[in-house]
Amino acid sequence: MKVCIPNRSTKSLVALASAYLIVLIVLILIIVPFAAAQTATFKGQITDEHLNCIQTPVKAVEGVTKKEGCVLYWAHFAKPPSKFVLYDAATKTTYQLDDQNWVEPYVGETVQITGTLNAATKTIHITGVKKS
Repeated sequence: MKVCIPNRSTKSLVALASAYLIVLIVLILIIVPFAAAQTATFKGQITDEHLNCIQTPVKAVEGVTKKEGCVLYWAHFAKPPSKFVLYDAATKTTYQLDDQNWVEPYVGETVQITGTLNAATKTIHITGVKKS
C-alpha cells in the first residue's frame, strides 16, 4: 500500500489555490449587488402610504378637499404620521421611497422618479424626480 505524503510544493499549491478562491468569492460578493442595481424610471402619484388621498372624496379631516392638503395632513398632522409613497394607478402598485425630502415638493402630483428598486421591500432609492 502506498502512502502519499504531501511535500512542500503540494502544500504551497493548495494554499495558493485557496487564496485565489477566497479572492474570487470576495470579488463576486462585491460586484454582483452593483451589477444587479439597474436605474429605472417609475411613474405615478405622490400620496400618503395608506392611499387616503387617492380616494374620492379624499379621506382627511373636514375642510380638506384637495389631494395636496390631504397628503400633507397625513404626513405632518396625523398620529402616527404617514410617509409619502409613489402610487402607480395603472398597475395598482405602491412603492416606498427612501428619501422623503426628494418628493415633498411634488405632493399630490403625477411624477417620474428615477432610481433603483429594492424588489424585496418595494423601495425606490431616488436619484431624481420630475413632474410628468
